[in-house]
Formats: sequence, structure tokens, C-alpha cells
Amino acid sequence: MLIRYTIMGISLFLLLALPPVKHVMESYMVGQMIVQLPLLILAGFFIGKAINTKIPIDKGTFNNNGIPGMLLAIFTIAFWMLPRSIDASINEEIFAIAKYSTLPLLAGVPISISWKKLNPVAKYFIWANLISMFVVMGWLYLKSPVRLCNNYLIGQQLLLGKSYLFITAIIGITGIFRSFMVDHRTNYIVSEEN
Repeated sequence: MLIRYTIMGISLFLLLALPPVKHVMESYMVGQMIVQLPLLILAGFFIGKAINTKIPIDKGTFNNNGIPGMLLAIFTIAFWMLPRSIDASINEEIFAIAKYSTLPLLAGVPISISWKKLNPVAKYFIWANLISMFVVMGWLYLKSPVRLCNNYLIGQQLLLGKSYLFITAIIGITGIFRSFMVDHRTNYIVSEEN
């Protein structure tokens, strides 16, 4: 497991760092925001799984309940969703390096280590926060009368706004469907016990 997760994380990171792949993803606003950023987080997630397999990070740490790690991940992701950060990551090399290092290390790794430690209420809160963040960002990109990112045309901004709202709808529908499935299974288990 350790070797598999390590290879998956490093391979994905190196693939995303290849200049042609980086150029293609950053040529389109949707490519950067909907594909590149989540894949960088996923690369860190795999690396975090490898770390947690080798060094179990459980009792007696600052992240015992998972909340500090998830807060670090949320703030990191929120920073890289800002239009100013998107522009800076294309125009300034130091921001590009920061994006490629902070998203895997400060978002992906903490999510992989912290998610299972969270109680169900905290997990639902994070999903609700994610949905509201996508709705706000989608609305912002759709309704803004000016370009928010200098590197992308208004058409790409509108497409990103629609993509955020579409993803929000998919997450919402999936959540509703899963809640009915959980209730159905719970009712079945209760009726079996009686």
C-alpha cells in the first residue's frame, strides 16, 4: 500500500508539472480550476495516504479529531480559488511554485490524514461549506460585469461559473440520493433486529 500510494501521488504530481500538461491546463480557466487544482490535491492525498500507512498519525497529536487538518486544507483551497491567485499563478513563477507545493502538501495531505478522524457532523458541515463555496464562486463568475482574471476571456469566466453550478447540483443530488439510501439501509437493519 505504501509503495502504491507513493508512486500514484508522485506520478500524478510529475505529470501535472510537465510543461505541456501545465500549459494545456492553464490555457483554459475550467482546466485550471476544475481539473488542475483538484488533481494537485489528489496527488497530495495519495502522498498523505502513504505517510499515514508508514507513520500512523493518531493519538496525542494536534490533529486528533481531524479539525485542524481540515481547516488548513479548506483555507488553502479557498486561497487558490480566488481570481487574484489564479492570475498570479500564471504570471509569477513564485506563485506557480507555491501552487504546486501548497495544494498537495497543505490541502491533499491534511485531507487524507484528517477526513476519517472527523465526526459525521463535521463531515456534513464541510460538504455544506463546499457546496456554498461553489455556489458563491459560480454566481460571482457568472454575474460579474468585468473579467475577474486578466489571463482569461469573459467567455471562459462564464463557462467556469456554469461549471461550478453544475458541480454543485451534482454534489447536491448525490448527497440527497445517499441520504435516502442510508435511511433505507438503517430502516432495514432496524426492522431485521425487531
